[in-house]
Amino acid sequence: MFWLFIALLEFGQDYISAMLNDNAFIIAESLSYKLFWLLFIPLSLVLNYSFAKAERFFPGLSNIAFITFLVLFITSIHLILFSFILYGISNLIQRDPVTLLYLIYEKLSTRLYIALSVYIVLSFLYSLVKHRRLEHEASLQVIPKTITVKNGKSSTIVDIADIQWIGSDGAYLDIHAADQKHVVLGSLKNIINNLPDNFKRIHKSTIVNIDRIKELKSRGNGDYDVIMDDDQVLRLSRNYTKPLKGNLL
Repeated sequence: MFWLFIALLEFGQDYISAMLNDNAFIIAESLSYKLFWLLFIPLSLVLNYSFAKAERFFPGLSNIAFITFLVLFITSIHLILFSFILYGISNLIQRDPVTLLYLIYEKLSTRLYIALSVYIVLSFLYSLVKHRRLEHEASLQVIPKTITVKNGKSSTIVDIADIQWIGSDGAYLDIHAADQKHVVLGSLKNIINNLPDNFKRIHKSTIVNIDRIKELKSRGNGDYDVIMDDDQVLRLSRNYTKPLKGNLL
């Protein structure tokens, strides 16, 4: 709708200018030049679709390189396609039509900066909208209140608020919750993905519920003793202090 509005606005400007200057107003010729703005509609959709695919197949720095190439490629296609359209219209309505090479050169020299600037802005807006959408989706995620602990053929529903800390013992986890210990097969890396943000890793073998921490005592070497509300003492390694900045330290 925006690009259609711009095209109609320029068409109206041509009409008013022709009337004020008492010049002939050729509708076909005026509309043909406004197609430059209308081409942004399909090509911007192609650009957004390509961005979505690029994120899957070109991660990291290769993604930035691909997006840069894509913007330049779409810009070139836009100007060349516009030149072909003008060439076709010129052959229909003019007795002495201009050559295709002249049109391509003329559009590259006069419209390149416009098209390139627009596609760069559209690329930035696409990234901004995607980032905000991901933040919105993350804010809508339901925080689980319970976790299912499987032990052999049996399963136990554990209230997450009751979990004080989780320790790793080889291939097994010790989940300490409400004066009970559940021994299950698993890893800290996997289980922390199913826990809310108040669960933090404080050691390579320990996750704690920071809401259940009563006190921290420095060991003087960057490590800390973590005293839980049940007086259990755990160790906070200096390698895991960064995620706790602002929460506990």
